Amino acid sequence: MACKTAPVAAPVAPPAVQASMTAPDEPSQALPPDLYKSMPIYPGAKIEHVRKPKGAMREILFSADAQMPQMVAFYKDELKKNDFHITSSLIMPARKIWSCDFHYNGSPGSIMLFPSDQDKSKMTIDLIYELPAHLDESMMEPKEDFDVEGPGEIAQQAPNPSEKEKRN
Repeated sequence: MACKTAPVAAPVAPPAVQASMTAPDEPSQALPPDLYKSMPIYPGAKIEHVRKPKGAMREILFSADAQMPQMVAFYKDELKKNDFHITSSLIMPARKIWSCDFHYNGSPGSIMLFPSDQDKSKMTIDLIYELPAHLDESMMEPKEDFDVEGPGEIAQQAPNPSEKEKRN
């Protein structure tokens, strides 16, 4: 009889797992502390969604009441001023889409501007960036600490040529 009651209780847990997967946003609309301090944010842009990190990348969606040409000019200028290196940018005027890939201190990221799905007079700013690396010691090369105090005499001596001759 115990076997028959177990399956009834089991389906209670899975819906909670699915709920968390359908809500990939952080609980707060605040800028995450891992965002680059010098990342330009379009003036007046409102944070719509702060996504939880996917692997090493995070996405933040903003909305702005602005025209694409001014926004593109802002990002091109501000990214350069703040040491972001634009690696590529693509504009599709007919669809009002601009995308820009950049590197900052060796970390990749991208910005995409496009009309908001809810309100075509607003623009969506889709910012994706790599989270700052938290140095994982296991991924680092082993640090070599040479033992200076140990029996150093032998290590510093030049190989004795007479011993080499004996080996050959």
